[in-house]
Amino acid sequence: MANREHITLLKSSIERWNIWRESYPKIEPEFDRVDFNGLNLKNANLRRANFDMALLNSTNFEGADLTKALFSGSDLRGANLNETDCSAAKFHGADLYGCSFKKAILRRVNFRNFDLRGIDFSKADLRKADLRKSNLEKVNLFGADLRQALFAEANIREAYLSSSWLQGTDLQSANLSKAILRYSIKLTSTQIQSAKIDCETKLPHYLKVYWTSETDFRCEEKTVLSS
Repeated sequence: MANREHITLLKSSIERWNIWRESYPKIEPEFDRVDFNGLNLKNANLRRANFDMALLNSTNFEGADLTKALFSGSDLRGANLNETDCSAAKFHGADLYGCSFKKAILRRVNFRNFDLRGIDFSKADLRKADLRKSNLEKVNLFGADLRQALFAEANIREAYLSSSWLQGTDLQSANLSKAILRYSIKLTSTQIQSAKIDCETKLPHYLKVYWTSETDFRCEEKTVLSS
């Protein structure tokens, strides 16, 4: 159940709230089912806070510490989560339409089977995040750190992954049709061979695709000639 004292203190002053959190680090704030629509929570210490079923439409969390926070079933439409630390946060059943995670830390976050269309993940840290079977169509992943992230069977059609880090990323059966992967780092021919691409998929310069039919292809890494 939501704690009224926690709500009052957080709304009164982020500075006083953060000082109180430092004094009582073991207390886990309770904000379940609270209406925080449009509230400015920039740079707030919200570690382990419970926002289950909360109304957070267009709430500003920029720079907030949301480590291990709970957002199950919450309404985060249009929320600003840029530069937040969401390590191990839980978003099961949350509505994330139109929210932004630019430069956010999302390590090991579970986005499996999520509809993530319209979300900005540019330069986000998604290392070891689970995005299997998620819908990332046309999503902005520019410069994102996707090392060892799981994208098996995900829809990444027309997504923008230019300059993203893809070392060890699982792309098994992921749909990369029309996706842009130019300048991506550490992407291998084996990863592409395991995915689904088309002739409009834009790969980095060090990979070459040879089409053997309309749907079948062979991907190889270009040989660098020494001078």
